[in-house]
Amino acid sequence: VKWVVVFLVVMIGIGLGIREWQQSVLVGHRQYRFNLAVIVPDKGVSFVSFDPAEETALLLPFPTDLAINSRGSGEYSIASLYKLGTYGGNGGAFARQKIQGFMRVPVPGYLVVKVDTLSVRANLRRGLLYSLVGKGETNLSVFDAILLMARSSGYRFREIDQEELVRAGVIEAKTYHPERLQEYVGSRLFDWGVGESQETVAIINASGENGLGSDMADFLTNLGLDVVMVRSVDNAELLEHSEWQTESQEKAEDLDYIFGNLFGLGRAKVEKVGEEYRSSVLVRVGKDAKELF
Repeated sequence: VKWVVVFLVVMIGIGLGIREWQQSVLVGHRQYRFNLAVIVPDKGVSFVSFDPAEETALLLPFPTDLAINSRGSGEYSIASLYKLGTYGGNGGAFARQKIQGFMRVPVPGYLVVKVDTLSVRANLRRGLLYSLVGKGETNLSVFDAILLMARSSGYRFREIDQEELVRAGVIEAKTYHPERLQEYVGSRLFDWGVGESQETVAIINASGENGLGSDMADFLTNLGLDVVMVRSVDNAELLEHSEWQTESQEKAEDLDYIFGNLFGLGRAKVEKVGEEYRSSVLVRVGKDAKELF
């Protein structure tokens, strides 16, 4: 009986480990920059970006009265995002998505910290610790939390304070300029793991939504890709679901983390990209891409 119990415990442990591994948003992609939203309900959201190339972490606490505009949800204060998301059953995922759209960079992870320690770094560590013991509200797996705890201990942290934002023109006469905030931070979020690939991308806006192709171009450019073309199609060629295309299976596997994992575009269509696009990757933006923003 004792050995049967031991066997069952081991098998359960292995099963849980496999589940956590499969749910990971970081394991297997450690060479890429990883962005995270740290959410304190009803108080605010902070953006954290881990750069494995430089071994640094950028911390940006958003002003609580900052208003962000979402294509699908309108304009809301950043502090209210979590509460708005709870009406649909997942406040953390909703806030993560809207921060992603606002920053124009992928934000694959989120942590919800119910007790505010008034420090972004302390909130980050508290959220990661809760994730390790299974008490936190997050989409990170245990393996993700372990890796980020290690980075939190070994990386150099840099927090962007309000004075720096004033000098950069992001805050002017007590007014926030979101477009300047995106420009200011975007220049500091280049992903060397992506940029070294030197891939070129052409974007076809097949959503019927004006500007959605340019939004996707901002995403990919901030990420480190070279966007060479943005074009729209007429109503007869609109798509419900976005898709991407590249010429070889090897390249499809190399880029799957970006287009499949970060942007949720599914598996690539492996087919030669037409010469008229002058790119190695073709992205057709469908109506579902509005959910990225």
